[in-house]
Amino acid sequence: MPNATDRFGLVLALLQQQRQATIHALKSGNPSGLAAKLDLDDAIACLQFCEQHGIHAKARITVLPETRTRTPSSEYRILEDHESEDRSIWTELELAGEAIRPTPGTLLLDCGRWVEDTGQ
Repeated sequence: MPNATDRFGLVLALLQQQRQATIHALKSGNPSGLAAKLDLDDAIACLQFCEQHGIHAKARITVLPETRTRTPSSEYRILEDHESEDRSIWTELELAGEAIRPTPGTLLLDCGRWVEDTGQ
């Protein structure tokens, strides 16, 4: 199974080379490259984030919709069912002792396994 580094390494190297060329132009007195440098910084940071978290372009993305109940106390919760239909034993996901309560608009990424490249 490929990892994110295999998929982004070449592109990151090219972006970093372009960034260095843009910085060189800025140091030579060409201020018009500042916007390009900032765009390159953002693109590099995005790809590094994807690399770090194993996010790839074919990941399935779900955007949580507005809750059906439109009251301030209605919220989403992430639960583990412990392979049971008995809801009394389900537990809520906690990280660092805090329940995870995503809000409408939250992106859920399912990176799962790498999808084979089909050339499309």
